[in-house]
Amino acid sequence: MDLHINKLLEEIPEKPPRSKLEPHTDVIGALRRKRLTYREIAQFFQDHLAITVAPSTIHDFVRVRRRRGKRNEVSTGEQSSTRPSRVSVPPLKNTPVNDDVQQRIAALKQRTPAEAPQPVFSYEEDEPLKLRRNPASTKVD
Repeated sequence: MDLHINKLLEEIPEKPPRSKLEPHTDVIGALRRKRLTYREIAQFFQDHLAITVAPSTIHDFVRVRRRRGKRNEVSTGEQSSTRPSRVSVPPLKNTPVNDDVQQRIAALKQRTPAEAPQPVFSYEEDEPLKLRRNPASTKVD
């Protein structure tokens, strides 16, 4: 990046956090790891920190931070140390079972569609709906 632009960016002061929960991110994370509900966390904040907050506000706060964290992990290529890394499963190789499945899928794609089912009821405009005794033997007009 251009040095002039870097200098301008450094001169811009950071804005204060928009959420009153922002300074307590670690506390919320610790309480969630202890399996406390959002309602219990809201009560904890009321009792110990004198902060009145709705459980839904805490939920939204956690959800937004979780989404941001995943996006940052993907963009930076880093993984969170608190979450276990996912095990990658190698793709299946051509095994007899896999080949059999592929052949069955191909056969399903090539088959012709079945005949349209005949209606069970017959409809005539000025008469009540009638149940057909043998729907396959009658023809629809």
